[in-house]
Amino acid sequence: MSAPEIVPPSALERFVEWLASNSQRSKTDGRMYNYLPRSDSHSIALCRFIVQDLVLRSEVIREKAKQGRIAFGLNVRHTFPNGKTKTLDLAVGVPEPVGLPLTPHGISQAEAFSRVLISCEEKTCMTEHGKSQPRLFDELSSSHEIVHQGDQQCIAAGVAIINIAPSFVSPLRQRTGLDLVTTRHNQPAVTGSMIRHLRGLPIRNDVGQVGFDAFMQGVVNCTNQNGATLHTELPAPQPGDPDHYDTFVNRIALAFEQRFASL
Repeated sequence: MSAPEIVPPSALERFVEWLASNSQRSKTDGRMYNYLPRSDSHSIALCRFIVQDLVLRSEVIREKAKQGRIAFGLNVRHTFPNGKTKTLDLAVGVPEPVGLPLTPHGISQAEAFSRVLISCEEKTCMTEHGKSQPRLFDELSSSHEIVHQGDQQCIAAGVAIINIAPSFVSPLRQRTGLDLVTTRHNQPAVTGSMIRHLRGLPIRNDVGQVGFDAFMQGVVNCTNQNGATLHTELPAPQPGDPDHYDTFVNRIALAFEQRFASL
């Protein structure tokens, strides 16, 4: 009898483990926090885990990465063929120069690309869910619009991380020497409202249509003082939902294989 296959933790699970152990000092009050709103460390961590999953789950991506034909980059400022420039949280594409050394995960890391094949935009909502809804929607929507105006073949992906903790300590509200200011949330109502709102973002099934090629929402429980856990029950996306993490990775892998297998 063969041993059961060991499924490694997903990028979302590894990200929450990272967030739970992350400790950064805020310049506002000198205290330590799991999450700093003005830091991009959380976005960098999540995007690294996502690209590792893509290499693991897609044979085509894995082989092209091994051959040095593609690489990934973080916070890449890229100019598309139509002249529009955008900073991409995560980019996977044809690197400049080629022949960069592979990372331990089987893919090179680059700072510049002759062509971006996968673009990923990451947004996080830890507090003020209602106030953040229009901003997050607009920023995510403009992301896939800019990418596809520059290259219709490019796979535009979007990620939203939503906090379901009933309270949150925001570093931006604190002052040195004063008691902690805690924001209370009407949970799970405000998180459910945000998830439903962002589900209004279009997801396209064919090149030439409008929308993300893949979009996912992850729900975390983070007070910003006592670590973090992954929330998988409703209102979080469930397996099979269009915005579930597994659906997201599978859509990217399939689109890559359909569009760039002959690269």
